[in-house]
Amino acid sequence: MLNFDSKHTFLSCILMPHNSYHTGAVAFKSYSLGRHFFPEKDFVGIKHTYDEALALVGDTMTIHSEGYATDKKFNNIHLLPEDLEVDLSNQAATWTRRGKPVSLRILPGHDYVHPSGYKIRLEKHPASTAYKLIGTAAEGTYCHKPSTVSGGGKSEISKSLDDAVIYGNVYIGDFESDMQLVKDIIERDYSNCFQPQFAELQARSPSRKILSLERSLGSVVKLLTPKNEYTTEHTAFISGIPSNIRSVVFAIKRFYKPEWNDDWLSHFSVDIINGTQGHDLKLDDRKLAGSYLRVGHDHVNGGWRTFKLRQDFISSSKLQMEDDISASIVVPRSKIPALPEEYDTFPSLKLTHNCEWRLFQRPDDAIYPGYDKQTEQGMQILIWYLVGMHMPDPTHLILLTLTSIIDLGGEQVFVSNFKPIYEEEMKDLTERVDFYELISPPMKNHMMRSLKEGGVNMCSAKPRIWNGQQTKNPRYLQIRPDVARPRDKYLAQLGSKFITIQSLVIPIDDVHMTDLSYCQCTTSTSLS
Repeated sequence: MLNFDSKHTFLSCILMPHNSYHTGAVAFKSYSLGRHFFPEKDFVGIKHTYDEALALVGDTMTIHSEGYATDKKFNNIHLLPEDLEVDLSNQAATWTRRGKPVSLRILPGHDYVHPSGYKIRLEKHPASTAYKLIGTAAEGTYCHKPSTVSGGGKSEISKSLDDAVIYGNVYIGDFESDMQLVKDIIERDYSNCFQPQFAELQARSPSRKILSLERSLGSVVKLLTPKNEYTTEHTAFISGIPSNIRSVVFAIKRFYKPEWNDDWLSHFSVDIINGTQGHDLKLDDRKLAGSYLRVGHDHVNGGWRTFKLRQDFISSSKLQMEDDISASIVVPRSKIPALPEEYDTFPSLKLTHNCEWRLFQRPDDAIYPGYDKQTEQGMQILIWYLVGMHMPDPTHLILLTLTSIIDLGGEQVFVSNFKPIYEEEMKDLTERVDFYELISPPMKNHMMRSLKEGGVNMCSAKPRIWNGQQTKNPRYLQIRPDVARPRDKYLAQLGSKFITIQSLVIPIDDVHMTDLSYCQCTTSTSLS
């Protein structure tokens, strides 16, 4: 998508046709890299260099004598050389500078950008004390859903999947027999797994051991996933691996340390419960966590419908670009330079631009405390407009509808169809451990603040009560994610500039479209 210069945004909205009921987000594939990252061709390509990337960023980065650069606007974004390797064992990124090895300690909350635009970060597992490396692609896919009625899934496209992921233990059946299967898989010779015509196309030898540092976690996943390039024998072998055994192999690869050498098995165990072996896999006396996707709620029997995710699953990094009202225009493909070759087949491209400062959201899942963390964070702002609430006293309804502002200082958020909560009920909610402990920290802070200040307020998990039931139409105005979290957009555009090796400003009539290097997302993936 093209990003308009802010001073021309109003002009663009006048000149271009408007579209309602649209939604769109740029999704960047992300990967669990385990404990080691090597710049393989599949991830970073071969044509990008550190010097080229420095030329693109100009004076927006501070260049360090060690051979890397730090962004001046966000000092936790770093550009590293093309030969970088990241190893979690020593928590360092290493590369060669003038014939000598150089290292930089990697830290949580920082992003390390390869000259290709590929991004690496260190992230703590949500359900354990373990850290892992996460890789994010430089080029995103614009998922554009036009002309969508209310309830058609607009919000689901733009929101991260992380809120729908829960965590449980890694299951193993009989420890001895299952671990023998795992050992057979790890020690197997994979040198002949490819058919001859595909073997010669591989950049690296398939004979690499599963636990070798030369093979990433993603490479192991590919090795144990059926593909047309594999021989019949290898396909039959991996097709016969039980899913729970495959998950254990991925978990061992994820946590393997080089100093273990071949003695990895001694680090894994299960508890003995009432004289019988348990089924929760442990690493050095710490239970491992697996991820599960919540898909819908069973309203009849209660509970969530869940599905096990791969051990290396990481949700895409998303940058929301539109939610409802957008301006758009169709232009000839030839008028837009710096696009990838796959766009050559399209005679024209549709450019869209969001017209809204705030997005009118219906947070259906917020009724489950702690589930919709984006809503709970977005609705913890300190000023609230309570509109159209059902109140026992009609005078209170009029007051709230027309003029009432609970002023605790800060920014403003408009909410509709949420239950007005007075001090006594708010106190009760904060004292109910079965409710309050499920709420995410931002909403907890809001509830405690409103209780301290007194008066009437609201909670994201408590929609308006109408005819004895909770309304199905709670609403609030969400600050645009790219405005609330400008670093996310900045980092996405930085990676996009590197992958296209372009940084342009192209005038189209009186509207200047900036950051044209980001337009590889212009041709949308239609979800209608």
